Amino acid sequence: MRGGEVVVADRWFASSKTCSCCGQVRESLPLAVRTWTCPDCQARHDRDGNAAINLKHYAVSSTVSACGGEGAGPGGNARVKPAPSKQEVSKKLPMGSFG
Repeated sequence: MRGGEVVVADRWFASSKTCSCCGQVRESLPLAVRTWTCPDCQARHDRDGNAAINLKHYAVSSTVSACGGEGAGPGGNARVKPAPSKQEVSKKLPMGSFG
């Protein structure tokens, strides 16, 4: 992957317990509960699918914006490090051609 970034979510980020539709966070959600309904917006969630959506939103909101500012979402303090990329010269220019 060229130019990508790795975003590390906080260990205690409540990705499964947060409604991906309205943001309501449940106080508890036992691991055995695989589907649940948000008490605020009535959206029905698959636990893993909901967590994946929340983690995607976390990653998008925590990366640097096009203007160079920090993201505005809940992951604003996330650790972001660029993926390694190899820079290669596509063609050689003759010496003295730089003006």
